[in-house]
Amino acid sequence: MDRFEDQFLLMRILLIGIQNSGSRFGHAGLFLPLGLAYISASLKKEGYSYTCMDLHNEEILDGKSFNSWERVKAVDLSLYNVVAFGGVFMKYELLKMLSQRIWEFNKNMFQVVGGNMATTISGIILRYTKVDCVCLSEGEETIVELAGYLKRGKDWKVTKGLKYLNEEGEIVSSGYRGKIKNLDLGLFPDRGKWSFDILMKSFPYGSPGRYSAIMFASRGCPFSCIFCNPVSGKSIRTRSSENIVSEMKYLKNKWNIQYIRFFDEVFLGSKEKIKQLCEIIIKEKLNVYWWCQLQIRIVDEATLRLMKKAGCIEISYGIESGSDVILSEMRKGITKELARKIIEMTDKIGIRPSISIIAGTPSENYNTLKETNDFLVSLNHINWVQVPSIGLIVPIPGTTLFDIAKERGLIKNERMYLTKEMSELNKYSKTINLTTMPDKEYFDYIRKCNDNIKNDYYKKHPLKWLLSFLGLDHLRLDLMFRNFSLSQIRPIYESIIWSTLGKRDNMIGRICAGIIYKR
Repeated sequence: MDRFEDQFLLMRILLIGIQNSGSRFGHAGLFLPLGLAYISASLKKEGYSYTCMDLHNEEILDGKSFNSWERVKAVDLSLYNVVAFGGVFMKYELLKMLSQRIWEFNKNMFQVVGGNMATTISGIILRYTKVDCVCLSEGEETIVELAGYLKRGKDWKVTKGLKYLNEEGEIVSSGYRGKIKNLDLGLFPDRGKWSFDILMKSFPYGSPGRYSAIMFASRGCPFSCIFCNPVSGKSIRTRSSENIVSEMKYLKNKWNIQYIRFFDEVFLGSKEKIKQLCEIIIKEKLNVYWWCQLQIRIVDEATLRLMKKAGCIEISYGIESGSDVILSEMRKGITKELARKIIEMTDKIGIRPSISIIAGTPSENYNTLKETNDFLVSLNHINWVQVPSIGLIVPIPGTTLFDIAKERGLIKNERMYLTKEMSELNKYSKTINLTTMPDKEYFDYIRKCNDNIKNDYYKKHPLKWLLSFLGLDHLRLDLMFRNFSLSQIRPIYESIIWSTLGKRDNMIGRICAGIIYKR
């Protein structure tokens, strides 16, 4: 008999967002767990009883590490019969510990985990934790179907989109669940249950001094970069423009949100879709600022001008390198001169550009790194949102780069790499060196390039250095009082306090952050 049979007539679900690796330090690392917010919205729509616990953001707001198990058991676990873990890059060791403790507390409590990292390392999770199943890829439909089978005492293993261990200890797939085709699901993320009244005050770099929210307008990425594994799929699925604008209106009216950050991997995926959305935003007179991520191949001057008119204030481009040799190796499908053209066009039109640059593919050497250094220096006339720097590429499972690292013996213990080493990596960490350059020289040269780029930029923009010193470079001061209304007084005040004092890791900073993020 299945140990879960007849246990779920009265179902209560505890959703736990586990601490994530790779986020920014301190209060800058606050973010809405958007995937979990969609999961809880799906459960809410079907009438399920649930509680949300966000360990990642709670730990940041506490200002210190805490005992995650003590925090979890404080909610009275006896009230729940299902625990669902989530997080984009959740820390595996915490998942393992919590699943073990919950199992020891109640062996009949059903445990499921989802998210990008869980999907990627599902086999390790099933073999070495007490989790009963892994929800693969998108979970909105899967969690509702799974909960329904559990509640009715039926065989939950027929739920599509899961992996689990059978009685022989073998990893079994319950069958492929296709990607969600219609993203106009009739529900928005369940932000309220995830302390959004606090998280909307995160004031990211480039903030115009407004409360902000993250959204998805589309899912998927059709490109084939060797360092990327888009769990959301290789084709782009978009929401309707009307549905996107409806959520933007909801955020503005309910939460006073006037800065939207679209976290699509490639914003809407086409000029035509972008044009449709912009035209509706303009027609509806939303007067909301927004940010997005784009591939330079899908923009042109007319598109950029329309985006600016619709409120776009920043575009982040994944350029990745200033060397055509490396761009070819990465399979980016672009050249540095095309990148230069689009970046300068974006800046000239009045949208601030920002760019992602990473180094460390196998062909990287002193010459290619110098090319990237020179490329960025040559663009330092741009009024960047944030001074560009060269980051370090990280081999992640499911990518060509990861396979190369394994073939070369650079990942000697795959389980250790996936569960421990990756959880300790962030944009400032030294990662696996795939180049032929000696480690010390490689990392030192990148640091030297970044110092050179930053120093050159501040020489050309002395006012930006002063603003950086004061902490005000964090904000778009030129936009703070544009389209001003009384509803913006408090967010502008809080954003200035946050940028100058609240983000600092000292006593004054913690006091100011405590005032802004009081719960």
